Parts: sequence; structure tokens; C-alpha cells
Amino acid sequence: MNRIKVLAEEVTNQIAAGEIIERPVSIVKELVENAIDAESTRITVVLENGGKGKIQIIDNGIGMSYDDALLAFERHATSKIRNVDDIISISSLGFRGEAIPSIASVSKMELIAKDEESDVATKVSITYGKIGDVSKVSSNRGVDITITQLFGNLPARKKFLKSDQVELKHILDYIYYQALTFPNIHFKLIHNGRERINFPAVEDPEIRLTAVLGKDFPHNDFIKVSAASGPISIEGYIGGLEENRAGFSEFRYTFVNNRFIKDRIINHSLRTAYDPYIKKQRIYQQGKIPPYILFININPELIDFNVHPAKLEIRFRDAHLVHSFIKSTLNDALLAYQEEKYRITEERQVSHTPTDIPISFENYPTFSSQPKKSFKQQHREVLPILDMLYKRDTPQKEAEETTSPVKPIETGESMLAQELYLPSEEELVNPWQIHDSYVLVQSDDGLIIIDQHAAHERIVYEKILHRLGGVPAESQKMLFPIIVDIPPILRNTVTTLIDENPEIFSMAGFAVKSFSGDSVVIDEIPAELGNWDGGEVFKEILIQLQDEYKETEDFRDSMAKAVSCKAAVKAGEKLSRKEMLQLINDLFACEVPYFCPHGRPVIIKFTLTDLERRFKRI
Repeated sequence: MNRIKVLAEEVTNQIAAGEIIERPVSIVKELVENAIDAESTRITVVLENGGKGKIQIIDNGIGMSYDDALLAFERHATSKIRNVDDIISISSLGFRGEAIPSIASVSKMELIAKDEESDVATKVSITYGKIGDVSKVSSNRGVDITITQLFGNLPARKKFLKSDQVELKHILDYIYYQALTFPNIHFKLIHNGRERINFPAVEDPEIRLTAVLGKDFPHNDFIKVSAASGPISIEGYIGGLEENRAGFSEFRYTFVNNRFIKDRIINHSLRTAYDPYIKKQRIYQQGKIPPYILFININPELIDFNVHPAKLEIRFRDAHLVHSFIKSTLNDALLAYQEEKYRITEERQVSHTPTDIPISFENYPTFSSQPKKSFKQQHREVLPILDMLYKRDTPQKEAEETTSPVKPIETGESMLAQELYLPSEEELVNPWQIHDSYVLVQSDDGLIIIDQHAAHERIVYEKILHRLGGVPAESQKMLFPIIVDIPPILRNTVTTLIDENPEIFSMAGFAVKSFSGDSVVIDEIPAELGNWDGGEVFKEILIQLQDEYKETEDFRDSMAKAVSCKAAVKAGEKLSRKEMLQLINDLFACEVPYFCPHGRPVIIKFTLTDLERRFKRI
């Protein structure tokens, strides 16, 4: 009996669909890229229920004839390649011949297409891979494809889809990527009858950048990058090193030959270029580098896009060339940026130096022929000054109490009174801080190291979760309400989250509501948000909130994680002894003290045995 069999076409189509069609955004991606390759100047996306109910893509490209409209449903049928050389040097966004038949095999599809030579359009209806009605209809040039009943024949696949909001967020992100890459195309997106995106075609790419990323984008400390060398060129913007940049600039986009990609070679070159500056200034934590948007163009023969089903990853034939080019380009840009900042700072200092005040040399050090003082003599004179400049964090009385082994008894009582003395918490636990980032505590059998940011993040996270479970919110009222403007790239998802979840924002400690246009107004904030930074922290919370929600689909948990991350004490922030003790006490009162909300370790312990082994004592 033969064990090897040729699979039926229906099965092979569904296998191909499993590789390509993961969720609604996969369909939008395939069809929009087809429209772009078809020289469209206007693309409209119509969605219902995050794409789960309906996906419609309308373009005004070159369209298809009657025969092409039917051939499009055949596997490995494409207009984008003719031979193997075309695969090696592909310049279009896609050539995946199984895309349309794969989509049709897991949905109900209706295609209406017309090219320049045809008098009427061709309409093809297909249900789960079976072609039904084929007819002639009236239509404009281009293609109009409608997808409904996605995964209707694969209920198991349908269960893996997320909420409407999460699926919509994936599609919105994709349209934003394409809008940034192709400013000459008019993109429009309508969801449940409401227009969410409308970017008219423009000639100047910077106009589209401002339209997508917000009007403040050019002023948020970005460095323009432009360079070319042989087969590779790069254009775009990279973030500077200012700490006060608006929080809405937390984007990191890389486009290679007009494709949004995530590549480890490029990411490593970016990090290598930034590392010296980040380590020096310690302004970016959690392994992040400043935001950037880069458009890289490489000779198509030097890259391979066919290493990932969704073409999110690529392979370079000369990875060293790409890495060194990007690194050197960014190094030059950052160096010029630093020099310009230094020049501006020097000019400001010179311009603010008073010139009309008479100069007196009475208090200036003078040179004399007297013998120099010894180091010990200088040390004795300088020590009182240093003592005044660098006082302990605790009051003098507290310092004396914590350094004295036994509290003095002023009343001359018996030894029994001294035996009843209980040591203070500072005497029992003596924490200290290294690099203003980690708290160290001696334990009975070794050493405990606590990540102060992760620890405080866990503490605040559990507090917010308890509030969202019904514990009364602790909030602080703003002296004046703050109005926060939301840029287009966040407007759709952020305002929807606020409008749909007002009670959760309120329970977390926010009093926030939509304002006119693309703005929200804030009257109250959670008590834990000490450094409010004029509303910038709320922007950062919104960014993280939508990212968290896209992953977990639990809005309460996402809210707790977003607030705790921004409210927690940062790495690089000096803590007093009292603050360290409070942090330790609050941490070990948590239900899960050993991990932060994102699963990273909070505590690392070294036993005496570990230390002795390191020092070769055992």
C-alpha cells in the first residue's frame, strides 16, 4: 500500500494559507502590496469588526483583464516574475503567487477588476476555494476585493484571533508603515463606517512624516540622516540624546527597499552606534535606544526577502557592508550633533556673561612664593567644606542613632533597661546602593541584589491591580487641567481606548476625557506619578498601554503595567536609606516579589558558597 499521496488542491491551499494568513492584517498586507505594485495612486481599506467581519481593498491601479481575473485564483500565478533571475533580484513588494488563492481558501471572496483595455469589469465570487459566479459588471479601472467570513471553515484558527480593537491596531500600524513609505499614494481607512485614516498624496515626504507622526515631530530633537556609498543609501531621522523629548516619539521603524522589516544586523548596527552615548548619559533604560525612522535602499541583488513568510526579515549577501555603513553614518551624525550642542551651549554661556560688572580679584586665589602646604594640611582644611557639601541623607540625630551600637540611656537606669533595647530597622537591615540603580542587602547566608526599578514597578503594579479590583483609587488633583495633543499615529487606538474604558482609567486614578479634535484633558492622576513632567508621562503611558493591550488583550492588566512602568523609580536615581528600606518592605509585602510585571527578575541572590567558590576558597 502506497504511503505517499499527492495532497488535494483544497488541502495545499489551506497549508499555504496557514503560512501566509495569520490574522486580518495578513490579508490587508497582501492585497495592499498588490495594489501598490499595480501602480495605484489611491488605496482605500474598509473594515468591519477589526477585519474579522469584513475586509475590502479598493485601488485605482492598472487592474486586470477577464482572463487575468480568473488566473489570479490559480496557485503560483503571478505577474511579477518570469524566471529565476527575477526571484534573485526582485524589485516589487511581493510575488507570492499563492496569496490570493490562499486567502480565497479560508474566506468568502468577491473580486471586481477592470483594466484600461476592457470595456466592462469582471466579477468573480469564490467561497472557501470554490469558484462560483463569474459575470460582467460596471466599474472603474482598478481592483476591488472584498473578504468576508474569514476562517469560517477553520473554526480552530478563528479562535486564535484577538479582540476587534487588537486586530484593528495591527492593521492601522501596517497602513501607517505604508503611508510613511509611499507619500505619493493617497491612503484611506474606514472602520465600522467611521473614517480612521485619510492621508492625501503629497510630493514632499516630510509632509507625510508630519501628518503621520504629528506636527511636533521635526522639533522633537531628531537628527536628519542622509548618506550613500556604492550599492547602499540611507535617509531618515534618528533621535538625539535630550531627556525632555516628547514621549510620543517612541517609534523605531526601519524600511529596506520600501518594506518595513525587523533585522538583527541593522538593529545591532544602530545599538553599536548609540552605545557610547547611552552609556555616558544613562538616559535610556531597559535596553532601549532613541527612536528612529530609517529608509534604506540596497541593490536588490544583494538582499533576499524570501526568508520569512511575511517578509519581515531579510538576509544580506554582505552583512558586514550593511552593518559598517549604517554604523559609520550614524556615528558621524551623532558626533556632529554633539559638537553642535556643545557650540550652542558655549554661545549661550558667553552671551549670558555680564560685561558691565566691575571685576574684582579680592576673592580669587593668588600665587605667592610661600612654600606649598602638605597634602595632610590641605586635607584638614578641605575636610570641613566637603562635610558641608556632602551631608548624609538622614538628619544628624538619625545618623548618630544608626551609627551607635546602643542607644544612650540618659536617666541612668539599670542594665535591665539596656537589655530591653530593640535595635532599629536601620541597624538590622543596612542597605546600600550601587550605580544609583541596585540596592544591596546582606542576608543570613549571603548577599541580595535588588533592581530598584523592577522592584518599584512590581509594587506599583500590584497597587494598581488592587484598585482595578475595587480598592478606592488614590489620586492627586491637578492644579490646572492639562490638555494633551495626540498625533495621528496614536489617535485612532488611544482615543478609542479612553472612550471605551472610562471606568478603568478612573479606578486607576485618572480623571481623563476626550477634548476637542485630537486632544484629551486630564484633571487627576494616580498618586504614584510623582514626576508628571507637564503631561509627558501620560503620553508615555498611552504608548505603552496600547502596546501592552495589543499583546495581552487584558485592559486592566495592561493599564497596571503601563502606569507602574512610568511611575516606578528609574535606574540612575539616587535613593536615601529611608527610601531603600521602604522599597524593601513594600517589595516583600507583594504577592509576587521576585519578578516584575513583565517577567524580569527583581532579586538576585549570592550565597556565601557562591562567593567562596568565586574566590576559589572551596
